[in-house]
Amino acid sequence: MRIQVIAAAAVVMLCALGASAAQTGTSASKQGTSKTGEHTAPATTAAKPAAKPVTLTGAWKSAPDETPLTTDLQKSVWGPNAKSVRTVDLTVNAAGTGSLKVTTKIVDGKGKTLPASTTIEEAQFTVGTPQETIAGVRTEYETKVLGAERKYPDDPSSKWPLDGLRVKLATIVDSPPDTIEIRFDTPEGRGSFWATLTRVRRASPSR
Repeated sequence: MRIQVIAAAAVVMLCALGASAAQTGTSASKQGTSKTGEHTAPATTAAKPAAKPVTLTGAWKSAPDETPLTTDLQKSVWGPNAKSVRTVDLTVNAAGTGSLKVTTKIVDGKGKTLPASTTIEEAQFTVGTPQETIAGVRTEYETKVLGAERKYPDDPSSKWPLDGLRVKLATIVDSPPDTIEIRFDTPEGRGSFWATLTRVRRASPSR
């Protein structure tokens, strides 16, 4: 009799375990199934929106690029504490035609421009087809230079053509807002540079 009671208790316990396991499986199944019986997809993180491409149209300007003149020859010509200062101005219209002006001058320790030290290089160009150099990150634009010259404001008669000048523009994803890069390659190689330009905001008309 005792054996029969123990056997009956074991059967009851096994049935209870089976029912509990069935409920657990049903609950897990419901978590992955909608009310309509369709499996639901796992939650996903929203994709980061693509960066808005920078348009080249508009006016652009570089911050002054200053280079101290430290050699003995430079000091003898321009004096102590002198430095070369370069600025770049660029304009591109909606039709893809642009103008470029690179101004270089020497200033003394007080920031005063020294006589006969200013050089201006100007060019007109058209913007070519964009070329991605790093997929989705950097885009470069070759340009066709239509005309370029170098001149010295202190001597208006001194002008030279810059045949062979090359200009390249570039935009970079995640760079500071409203900035582009410019590559300026002179025919002789000397004075070539990269620079970052910032869009010039037009002042709001005063009321």
